[in-house]
Amino acid sequence: MRNKIPMSIIAIASLIFLSGLIPATVQQPVAEAGDIQLSPQLRELLRTEMREIASGTQILSLALASADWKTVISTSAKIRTSYILEKKLSAAQRHELERALPPGFKELDGEFHARAEKLGAAAAAHDSELAAFHFYRMVESCASCHASYAKSRFPGFSPEKPAAHRH
Repeated sequence: MRNKIPMSIIAIASLIFLSGLIPATVQQPVAEAGDIQLSPQLRELLRTEMREIASGTQILSLALASADWKTVISTSAKIRTSYILEKKLSAAQRHELERALPPGFKELDGEFHARAEKLGAAAAAHDSELAAFHFYRMVESCASCHASYAKSRFPGFSPEKPAAHRH
């Protein structure tokens, strides 16, 4: 069944991704160990990119479910090229990113953008099963990165604290 997209994959991937988009409070979360520390300007640039990716992911979910290949191709291309490290940054901003972003973050980010490219290629081939797979893996890389590098922003990825001992 190559022309049928497993709707459960799209639904689960969308829920994983979207669950972290709605903040529980309006206040900025307290940074946790492992959170990436950036200047306010670079933090806002990264958040802007994440909002664009979130919007694109929502569009992709609907486009995949309706086999709207043109939209999948164009949206996945926009996501692929939203790579923060390829943006026009000042020398100081580029240096800050290189210093602040851990190798694991860079690896996950590279995998994410490569997966967006593969999603576009699968859509160009009208291969719904492969497109759904790459969409799922793309969203999975979002969750992996958030769990590793943005726990304060996505507290659902933090392990639950044990209850205080009581007698």
